[in-house]
Amino acid sequence: MIKAISGFSVVIPITYDGCPQNQTTDTCPLRKHIAKNKTVFTVDEDTLYLPQTSKNSWEEIRSDIEQMYDICTQCQHKNCQKTR
Repeated sequence: MIKAISGFSVVIPITYDGCPQNQTTDTCPLRKHIAKNKTVFTVDEDTLYLPQTSKNSWEEIRSDIEQMYDICTQCQHKNCQKTR
């Protein structure tokens, strides 16, 4: 019998320091996405981490991580094209 993972917390490090596009908390596409409250994570301005807003299923957490990864990948890809 396979048991579902539940009851753990995921905290993701996030920072814009050293951003190759000099994004700020107001212009970063990832920060804008998180600010829309369509993710299980929230920005804590006192730290460089994204804590969960509540206890969510692993599927919800993984989906949000994948969406955030896609946003960052697109931003990195645009920066890479501009520097060539």
